[in-house]
Amino acid sequence: MRYVMIEVAFNNEEEVNLTKEKLLKEKLVASLQVIISDSIWNYKGELESDNEYLVFMKTKESLVNEVYEVIKEIHSYNVPEFAVFSLTSPSKDYLDWIDKETK
Repeated sequence: MRYVMIEVAFNNEEEVNLTKEKLLKEKLVASLQVIISDSIWNYKGELESDNEYLVFMKTKESLVNEVYEVIKEIHSYNVPEFAVFSLTSPSKDYLDWIDKETK
């Protein structure tokens, strides 16, 4: 079994709350954390900035596409961030917990 951490940035707290509820209720992620960020980026040749909510989610690699579909459904950005990082740990208990808390 392989595990991942997914990072998504939102600028709308309501979208964050809808996403958290749906992903946890459907057992697509084991947990998630939200961090408020002062973000700046380039988009279509323009420099943009905003306060964003960075959401970090732990899940199985096999669920990434389902998580992505939920994000696309809720997210208002034209090109939402959706970064996936391999997640490893020397703690078998931690990885077993992710496995048990997701479908």
